[in-house]
Amino acid sequence: MQLRLSHFNRFCLVLLMIALITLIVSSQEDKENSTELRFRAAVNRYYQGDFETSIRQLENLVRAYPRQEKIRFNLVYLLREAGRFSEALEHLTYLRKINPVEEQYQQAYLTTTYLAGRAAEVLKLEGDKTEDLFWKGLAAYDLQDYKQAATYLAAALEQADFNPLANYYMGLISLEKEDFSTARTYLIKALTQDPNLMVARYDLARAELGRQDYRAAYYRLKQAEAAAPRNQQIQTDLKNLLAAHPYLLDEERKEEETGRIIAAAPSVVPVTPGGTTIRIGLAEKVGQIFTKTGAAFRLTSTTGSELLSGAAQTILKFTFSPAGKIQVYDAQDQLLATAESTLVLSYRDPGATTLLFNLEYGRGYYWAGSENRAYRGEIHFLPFANGFTVVNQLTIEEYLYSVVPSEMPSSWPAAALEAQAIAARTYALSHLGNYRQRGFDLLSSVASQAYNGVKNETPSVREAVNATKGQILTYEGKPISAYYSANSGGYTDLPPATWNFSPPYLQAVSDPKLTAHDGFPAPATLAAWVKERLPSYSAHPKYSARSAYRWQVIVPRTEIEDRLRPSVEIGQITGLITLGRKKSGRVEQVLIQGTKGDYLVKGDRIRSTLGGLRSNLFVVAPKMGEDGLPEYFFFTGAGFGHGVGLDQSGAAGMAAEGWTAQQILEHYYPGTSITQLY
Repeated sequence: MQLRLSHFNRFCLVLLMIALITLIVSSQEDKENSTELRFRAAVNRYYQGDFETSIRQLENLVRAYPRQEKIRFNLVYLLREAGRFSEALEHLTYLRKINPVEEQYQQAYLTTTYLAGRAAEVLKLEGDKTEDLFWKGLAAYDLQDYKQAATYLAAALEQADFNPLANYYMGLISLEKEDFSTARTYLIKALTQDPNLMVARYDLARAELGRQDYRAAYYRLKQAEAAAPRNQQIQTDLKNLLAAHPYLLDEERKEEETGRIIAAAPSVVPVTPGGTTIRIGLAEKVGQIFTKTGAAFRLTSTTGSELLSGAAQTILKFTFSPAGKIQVYDAQDQLLATAESTLVLSYRDPGATTLLFNLEYGRGYYWAGSENRAYRGEIHFLPFANGFTVVNQLTIEEYLYSVVPSEMPSSWPAAALEAQAIAARTYALSHLGNYRQRGFDLLSSVASQAYNGVKNETPSVREAVNATKGQILTYEGKPISAYYSANSGGYTDLPPATWNFSPPYLQAVSDPKLTAHDGFPAPATLAAWVKERLPSYSAHPKYSARSAYRWQVIVPRTEIEDRLRPSVEIGQITGLITLGRKKSGRVEQVLIQGTKGDYLVKGDRIRSTLGGLRSNLFVVAPKMGEDGLPEYFFFTGAGFGHGVGLDQSGAAGMAAEGWTAQQILEHYYPGTSITQLY
């Protein structure tokens, strides 16, 4: 009996131990679950735009669970964005101590040390990977040790030749050495690798000035001014250059005059009659513009009365008089006609075009410039109080012949061109009349759809447009707002909150080759995601510019200050704080902090205000200067455009692997159908 009781006691003891272990394990799991839930709550706060609360919650978690590396590392990224570098470095020091073999901690420490303005400390740190060498090169440059800087940067470029910023700084080093030809070579290479590295444009002009190639310097300064129209330094240098070399303007005028004589308005393949008429705004507040006719023409008033007629290749100059009238002159400056109302330039030949000279485009972005462009259809000149507006009236199908190759290279796969044609047709029809008060339906810029005239028309484009003639996308029987962008970075998104528009067919959709985000990516995860060139259709090597899918740029603090003036005055900028992100990571608002106040910028205006960024899918941190203010802001980002709807690079990558236009459109506009409208 005693033996049996002893066995029973042992059995109970075992059960008790099992229960105790289960309780401990369960308690530990509950604790871990609770920690993870609190961490996710802090991350959610970050995405909701409550930046400071997110930091406080992460700090509380770090104090409660000091050895939770993930929490501490994510806190580092928010502290770095806030410019709180000393705290960020303390946390990174701890992480490196408890986990010295973790490379991402070592790399983050080096990067953060440099951004904190501690250049001398950077050079004492270990690291020989490409990124280590890059930051050490920048640190040596800051210390004016240009020989050492060049050594580090050259080593980085030897490991990875595609590095726009490394090439840019090699150019700056050559400028410091007054080796202007070498500087020019590096700066051109930097801009070739990433045309959006706009700081390089001004420095390239400096290199041309150093080479005493004043014509090239004038051309480069004009390019830089178009991309950064409020940059005071560029404007001053342009003024000084023209004052010292006034012949540059005379030569420019003569070249333009000769160009007007030589250029010819081309003929095009006529479109089969039919389809809706659309009016595209080409230019506004115009004081003067030259045109050239592509066939025998008529210039009429809105009443239909003929004011003027003439032959093909006639040069006409339209000017706006102080009295608010439009005056028309010939190439010899003889007055031909005057009108107070709209003028219409038209042809009987359906293959005729009108050539317009020196049309500006893209002002404020890296692709800004001016060029001669020819257009199908009629050209209307509408007088307003502050100048006249130039409008192109033509059919939708004629319009698409130009829009498709303006938005997407005509050499891309047929299915991608067809998908683009259907999306562009749908967008145009669903946005007719958007600018009615200004005299037209849509703009010719990417604010509506890029429309560059007939120069890029090709048989492949006409074939894609003709093959889809009259086809549009509908949702529940109604035309959709078929937004699209150049490159989603691998993840499309809902429309920005500033659009006040969120239909069910515009969703956050990951590239088919990528895994969708599981909730909101934590700050460190997001930073790694926008930096890594993940394999995807959007990253197709043939159809995606390397610097469009993933990019890094620096934007000087003063450039952002110039872009805010004169409408916003916040003094010197002290920081940029992202307030709110979507599931893809795209920023919804940015708080610009200044010595005289703060300013909140939202939605699409973020890109233009912060220096012409490619997209809102970025992470940012300041690089501190010796004066305690940010010298510049370092952006790491993904994608090109707003990221809503069809991804053009992704569509091309999918088409190259056999996807049809319908399958592509179904992926990017879920729930929609292709409908034959006419």
